[in-house]
Amino acid sequence: MKESFPEFNPPRLAPSPIAQRPNGLTEPRPEEGIGIGTILSGLRKYWYASLLTTTLMMSVIGYVTWKQVRIYRSTVQIAIDLKGGNSFAEKLAGGSDSGGQSEDRTIAIETITQSLRSKSMIQQAIVQIPDPKLRPSVAQVLQGLSIQSKPDSNVLTVSYVALSPNEIVAVLNGLSKVYIDYSIQTKKARTNNSIEFIESQLPASRKRLENSASQIEQFRIKYRFVDPATSAGALDGYRQTIVSKINESRSVYYQTQKQYEELKKQLASVGLSSEGNLSTTMLTQDSGYQGLFTQLKELEFKYNQESVRFSPENPLVISLKEKRDSVLVLLRARAQQVLKRRVDDTELTQGGIANFANSLAQNLANKQADLETSLVAQTAQAQSLDAVYQQVQTQIAQLPGLQKQYTELQREYQIASQELTAFLQKVQELKIVNAEQVVPWRLLDPPEYPNFPMSPDVPRQMGLGAIGSILAGILVSVGLNKLDDRVDNPDSVKAMTGMPILSLIPRVDDLEQSSAARGGTFLQTTKGKSKDYAYWSFIESIRTLALGIGLTSDRDDRQSGKVIAMTSSLPKEGKSIIAFHTANTLAELGYRVLLIDADMHKSTVAQLCATSPLFNRDDCDSEDGLSDAIVGSREWKDLLKISPESKLHVMFSGKQTVSSIVLFNSPRLLRLMEEWRQEYDYILFDTPPIVGVSDTRLLSSLVDGLVYIVSLNVAQKQIIDRGIDIISSIKTPVLGLAINRVENHHSGYNKYYQYYHAASEIHQKTDKTKVLNPEKEGVEV
Repeated sequence: MKESFPEFNPPRLAPSPIAQRPNGLTEPRPEEGIGIGTILSGLRKYWYASLLTTTLMMSVIGYVTWKQVRIYRSTVQIAIDLKGGNSFAEKLAGGSDSGGQSEDRTIAIETITQSLRSKSMIQQAIVQIPDPKLRPSVAQVLQGLSIQSKPDSNVLTVSYVALSPNEIVAVLNGLSKVYIDYSIQTKKARTNNSIEFIESQLPASRKRLENSASQIEQFRIKYRFVDPATSAGALDGYRQTIVSKINESRSVYYQTQKQYEELKKQLASVGLSSEGNLSTTMLTQDSGYQGLFTQLKELEFKYNQESVRFSPENPLVISLKEKRDSVLVLLRARAQQVLKRRVDDTELTQGGIANFANSLAQNLANKQADLETSLVAQTAQAQSLDAVYQQVQTQIAQLPGLQKQYTELQREYQIASQELTAFLQKVQELKIVNAEQVVPWRLLDPPEYPNFPMSPDVPRQMGLGAIGSILAGILVSVGLNKLDDRVDNPDSVKAMTGMPILSLIPRVDDLEQSSAARGGTFLQTTKGKSKDYAYWSFIESIRTLALGIGLTSDRDDRQSGKVIAMTSSLPKEGKSIIAFHTANTLAELGYRVLLIDADMHKSTVAQLCATSPLFNRDDCDSEDGLSDAIVGSREWKDLLKISPESKLHVMFSGKQTVSSIVLFNSPRLLRLMEEWRQEYDYILFDTPPIVGVSDTRLLSSLVDGLVYIVSLNVAQKQIIDRGIDIISSIKTPVLGLAINRVENHHSGYNKYYQYYHAASEIHQKTDKTKVLNPEKEGVEV
């Protein structure tokens, strides 16, 4: 039972002014040359080849640039003054007439340039480089050195080219210093000559002063002489000190002598009166005692002598005193060792000592020995003081002669000092004069460190290399695109075929999964919550194709259904999927639609029905279909597969028992098509590809219109041209093109429906039944 829907009566389209072929095809337009579209298309298709080419070329250019020898260059500018001194350049620049002045100036500049490039001057600059590793040879400097002067400008530009930036800076710094020094040589020549003469005399003057000072120092050391007045006063005081010490020594000696006489009397009272003589005799004959006594005498003399000159706290006086005391202790010990040895009783009595073991006698004997030692030491001290006194007297007698010699030495020292002072003062004055003079030349710009080489110009070379690499990558992609015979954009297909475009069907990679996941018919899923805008754009493109078929097909005979064949140039262009969904869309719009799978070679409609939620899988297991209806083995109505959702009727290809040419050329097929026309509004044939298979030619001659499906990046231009020739030969009206697998950049479907559905999801608040049952709400479909 057919459901009641409002009748669809689309408006007629005005005929296009474009010239048409006998079968309704417009003349194809010639393909455009290489334009922006061609370039962008090639980049989109072969971006990897373009990227690889660009990368390889940039790598080669970068490697070659990296391997090239880096040559660096830097410059300094020196302002010169041709009138700064009595130089040859100044004389040349001082001409009378203007013409002569210009010529002379040129000669002066050339002369200066040749002078600055002289080997001697370059050698001076090289020597001034502190790092020996950066010192080039003179030949290398001459090879890389350039000195130029701008016309009517007293500025020299000195440039140097080398492989090392550090060497360039070092050489230019050395040359700048040498050139500045050269500029002041003439102007300061006279003053410099005076300075050089004086400086040549300075070593001899310093030597004379040093010799004079050395003689004075030696004189003072030898005679212990500081100056006449000080020395006379010191000697007089020294003599008075010695006299007082002599008097003091004599007083002490007299007291010791008196104590010794008293001790002798005490010894005599105990019977030891003759022991002193014996002791004296024994000590006189002992060599050790005599040696210590002589040493004590010498130390006492030195001590008395130095104690007169220096204070008691002087280290020398303290040292002599310590040495004297230590020798005195040794002298006493030696005397005890000589006099206190064990003797027989007879030897004791011979000495007049009655009781040698008596402690009192022992003490007296020890005291006698001490007094005798003291007397000997005091005697030695008195002798040394007498000797010192004699020396002082001698020095006082020599003082007038020494004073005269010292005065002469002082006079020679003053003369040498005044001479040296005059030389130094004159040199300083001359240097001040030089410092006050204006330097003829001056350094304007110091040498800059060359961070980038002069050759190769890395930024420029890499920039040009990058541009060339990018252009090469673009050319490669465009070339590959030109060599690729597949069509890649709708405009090129339209230009080749001359057919109108009914719909641009976007590419959806997971179309079967998307439709299966949603379930139901297209109209029922339009207001779903999913945001798979690529899938919605595919649905809308199918709807556009279905409406296009209705708008372009002839509707004058309202009682007769229209037979539409859907074909393509090659297999796998999506022809069967498009035919299936187009038929389903027309059925959802309320039309009576029959989809017939006429591809006897490779049927896919049965598989589409089995995987679609519109059909029961069990109903799609039977393989009977069109071939069985044509041969009459079964009634065609029994071979239909009807969708419970959209009432779509589908007939499979069936079992091929005879040749497809025989089947499609059978009169029974004509009778079946007449029955189908009366039963359905639209009969859609899913035909085999038109190129290479003759079935489509036979079917195309029986249908009312043909929809040519072209899949981008699959169909080849040569094959499309062959398909157009076949279509033109069979004189079948062509409704238009259905271009499949259109990328996003060729169609704005995705962006538009993303915006449209996002807005509609926000504002939609109607009942879902209005969409599921549009006829109940008074909505025309």
